[in-house]
Amino acid sequence: MQFAWLDAQLQGCCASKGLLRSAAGAQAEAAEDLLCVVSQAPRLESLATFQSVRIDVKAGDLTLSIEEVDMYARPLSSDGVPCTLMDRASLLDHALTQALLIRDLRVRGQSILRCTS
Repeated sequence: MQFAWLDAQLQGCCASKGLLRSAAGAQAEAAEDLLCVVSQAPRLESLATFQSVRIDVKAGDLTLSIEEVDMYARPLSSDGVPCTLMDRASLLDHALTQALLIRDLRVRGQSILRCTS
């Protein structure tokens, strides 16, 4: 899966193992696992095969979770346009998506950007 980032600071925090570990604390391994699993999936439908990844739709965002770490993202169309998800059933419309716009990464409900500020 290809990633686009809503925020350059979020990208920097997720790309740096040290910053991610600092921000995620005791959940650092789960955060690393989530980023790794999602990045290695060729398409959105592939993520459904991982039992450790919970998938949900909240307020138009795709939520991918491992343990207490949640990634909020939107599928990107082939033209790079973010798509809003209406409900879990709308995931089928985006099964072949190969890119996500990462909007936030939260540990125990708190954005990792707040942890690094």
